[in-house]
Amino acid sequence: MAAVERKEYFEEGVEKWLRLEDDTIASCEKIIDASDNALVKLMAGLVKTDSQKHIEILNFIKEALDGTITLTPDELGNISELLDAHIQIEKDSITLGEAEYEESRHFVVRHLLSYLIMDETKHFKIFNQLRDYKRKLYPYV
Repeated sequence: MAAVERKEYFEEGVEKWLRLEDDTIASCEKIIDASDNALVKLMAGLVKTDSQKHIEILNFIKEALDGTITLTPDELGNISELLDAHIQIEKDSITLGEAEYEESRHFVVRHLLSYLIMDETKHFKIFNQLRDYKRKLYPYV
């Protein structure tokens, strides 16, 4: 398969995914409107917000495919200390969340803490990826 064909195939997949995220948002809005339960509204709202972020990321992917997104060593070097500090914040949040989870016996609280721990872990991974990009751009650092 030629590179152009792969790009077209990939772009079609991104477009399908964007439509699925739109469907997810619409579905979450229906669930929020149909329920009076605060927990249901919270959880559906979280999924809706995640889907909105997914749309932003998918649109960014489309731009990256066009070659309009760049990342230079200087751009990462300038924020290196900030990345390291933020990674520590996320690590501390995960540690605290895990301790709270272990102490709680309340099903809903444990469920929400579990969600927060997963989200903080995701943040930790995102910033570590940025740090890894720096290592790939600066192989001797």
